[in-house]
Amino acid sequence: MKKNLLKLMLCIWSLNAFGQAPQIEGDVLLCPWTDGTVAITNSQTYDSYQWYFKYWFLPDEFQAISGANAASFTYDWYTYDQALFKVVVTLNGETFESNTIQVDSWAWVGLVLINEMNENVIFDPNTEAFLLCEGTTFDLSINNPPYDTNITWYKNDEPIAGANLSTYTITEPGLYYVSAAPSFCPDNSSNSLEILVAWNPDCSLSIDNPNAVTNISVYPNPVKNEFTVTSQNNLMENYTLLDVTGKVLATGTVRDHEKIDISNLSAGMYLLQLKNNNQITTHKIIKE
Repeated sequence: MKKNLLKLMLCIWSLNAFGQAPQIEGDVLLCPWTDGTVAITNSQTYDSYQWYFKYWFLPDEFQAISGANAASFTYDWYTYDQALFKVVVTLNGETFESNTIQVDSWAWVGLVLINEMNENVIFDPNTEAFLLCEGTTFDLSINNPPYDTNITWYKNDEPIAGANLSTYTITEPGLYYVSAAPSFCPDNSSNSLEILVAWNPDCSLSIDNPNAVTNISVYPNPVKNEFTVTSQNNLMENYTLLDVTGKVLATGTVRDHEKIDISNLSAGMYLLQLKNNNQITTHKIIKE
């Protein structure tokens, strides 16, 4: 009889202690650059609170968190990634300890561009540009998943209207990149590296006469300050000088054996388009 009474008293004490012990829940999976909160979920108000943490993969003991002395604690995704939380409280001179929760943070691979190369585009290691034949296209895609949300493609740092799919078709020169986020962290957009696309002058031929390109020469090339244009038919040529993104840098006319000054340009690759009698030729100019 006494033994049964003792067991009953111990059971009642245990249930009472458990009822007074705090139970905690919180944000256990965080997106980068966000905060989470862990809090006591039972309705009991305690006399004091002290939150503790430890990293689950280390043998260290739980450490008291300075200033964490309320019924809840807000934590950042970086400091407490892979941490275990618990709270120790007091009530009427007794101390109670909560259950523990483990915090994790989302992690995913970086945003990269997949270049779907074809016979119309080549990569130039000297300029680190993708050289595209005029009138042709190639596709850029992103690694999807996880990047499937808030997709925006950019050209020359400007958003491209309507370009919100995982694949974008390149049709002209420019500096391209894409911004996107995973659906589980839609506010955490990442930018890809920039892709430089330029016209490939080796693909360009005269509109009316494909052999017209052989009638014009540009020298010296590479060039330091100025180059000379020569034409076998001794005609005046209208010229346009562009950078590799297709931006027009200069326009004018040039006669046979006339020089064009580019001393004000930085070293790099440029494109010279010459037009005469509806014939267009494009020449690659290397500035030293």
